[in-house]
Amino acid sequence: MELMTATTHQMIALLGALFVLTLYPVSLGPVVGFLAVVAVMVGALTPDLDQPTANIWRRVLGGNTVGDIFQFFSGGHRHMTHSFLGILGIGYLLHWFIITFINAAYIPDAVVLWRAFMIGYISHPIADTLTDRGVPWLWPLRFHVRVPPGPEEVRVTSDSWVEQILVRGGVLICLVILLIDHWPTFQQLFRYA
Repeated sequence: MELMTATTHQMIALLGALFVLTLYPVSLGPVVGFLAVVAVMVGALTPDLDQPTANIWRRVLGGNTVGDIFQFFSGGHRHMTHSFLGILGIGYLLHWFIITFINAAYIPDAVVLWRAFMIGYISHPIADTLTDRGVPWLWPLRFHVRVPPGPEEVRVTSDSWVEQILVRGGVLICLVILLIDHWPTFQQLFRYA
């Protein structure tokens, strides 16, 4: 099976978000800071809403039907939602929704949460590029990008030793290094400016 687990996707998204935070430190306060972390985690799982077996569809009343409909309109798993076009489309639609429907006083915080969500979202297809199926970055073209190009034994599959040891282990090591080297920056995230 060529999938990567949700936990691994969320770990990679958190690493990506913390790395971006080291480049662009912000102070959001405890509530928006916490919501930004949640937005990253939700964004990391959103591209997989194109499969009816996604965890969220199993937890929602009528979820199987909604998942089937979503899969139909997205073209199936790892099609539109895992492509440059999907990233741009989802990002634009969410940003438009914020600007159009959110009270002007809350737009700055909503844009921060949008950015956090998009970091998580973008990290997902990047991570899936490491799987044996790869990602159709140029969808609707059917060409899938896979890194590394071979051998098959070093590509990520669900709960394989590559995912469990190499990917998660590498992500944990990077997280620890980032946290140690930039702890004051991460603490500042939860303080008011």
